[in-house]
Amino acid sequence: MTTSQLVIAGGGLTAARAIKSYREAGGEGAIALVGEEATLPYHRPALSKRYLRDETDATPHAENHEFYREHEVDVLLETKAAAIDPGARRLTLDNGVRLSYDKLLLATGAAPRRLRVPGSDLEGVFTLRTIVDSTAIRQAARAARRAVVVGGGFIGMEAAASLRHLGLDVTLIHLGSGLFDVLRSRHLSEQLAELYRARGVELLLEQEVASFAGDGVLRSVETKSGLRVEADLAVVGVGVVPNVDFLEGSGIEVDNGVVVNARFETSAPGVYAAGDVASFFDPLYGRHRRIEHWSNAGYQGTEVGRILAGAGGGYDTVSSFFSEVFGTTIKAFGDVSRFDTLRTEGSLADGFLAAYGHEGRLVGAVTVGESDELEAIVKELIADRAPADALERELIG
Repeated sequence: MTTSQLVIAGGGLTAARAIKSYREAGGEGAIALVGEEATLPYHRPALSKRYLRDETDATPHAENHEFYREHEVDVLLETKAAAIDPGARRLTLDNGVRLSYDKLLLATGAAPRRLRVPGSDLEGVFTLRTIVDSTAIRQAARAARRAVVVGGGFIGMEAAASLRHLGLDVTLIHLGSGLFDVLRSRHLSEQLAELYRARGVELLLEQEVASFAGDGVLRSVETKSGLRVEADLAVVGVGVVPNVDFLEGSGIEVDNGVVVNARFETSAPGVYAAGDVASFFDPLYGRHRRIEHWSNAGYQGTEVGRILAGAGGGYDTVSSFFSEVFGTTIKAFGDVSRFDTLRTEGSLADGFLAAYGHEGRLVGAVTVGESDELEAIVKELIADRAPADALERELIG
């Protein structure tokens, strides 16, 4: 059995950032990094954008090979966690290898949710999470003419825009009534729909996929309402689920991810979790949240690394994320999932701003085309628990 001071299960950005901050904070001892993919941790945003559009041949690694050698990290690729025994402080891998640890960080991320409909396993039906997925999609796109994208969230909208950029006829099928409906702004959704239609994307809203059809290879997508759309490839982007199956029987608390406090500590001594897999306590809102975005993965990895090294740290920020479609960058700040007031102004072309209030307090905002200075003000107001109309008064003043 191999023994390490720190074992990290998961090979994404959170892991890379944790290693860096752990060493910078004085963390000592051997580190083992367990990654399911065949490559070192890398940045994922380009997978649905520049990389998928064939504008670059690589997505940048978070750190190069030399970084892991210099920081004495034993990198175990193409393998993953299979079971944990918190009492024995032991992690068993899917290849049977057992790792003993003093501290364990769970950074296993999330996996794409799949549609359980006939034909979902046909050649030409893809999900998009890894560089292997994105490579397969862009290779398929070179020989394709018609694409269907399922889902009107981040991955679906970005993939649809990228495939249209490559010259394919694109149909986007979404169960919801508006695009980016996770942001719950009808004003924004309507403008995005206009943008997509203007760029030649066919939108089929309030439609649910019934099946993918074809003789071994995808030929069409059919909806429950009876619509049939011809397609040479399909990308399914209907959300993700946290990778927690290996925790069964461990006793570690799981509820929409691995439950942790603001210091990323799980219910088991010496076991921490961060990134997409973590349901963390956000002191700004006084409740648990799980965030599936690049910026959060990097931030939490840095914070948990310090904590693992015995330094201070913990979740203490205004969360943010971005999406880019057809050259339009959409940024969200704070938490827009719970609100009782919503004020919007502007347009995608001239600058858009939405302010979300809950129980008299500004809790979130969405911007398009706004200045860095305004975005800094937005984050400061949210962090200060300012009144719901504070942003509006700030702009007027």
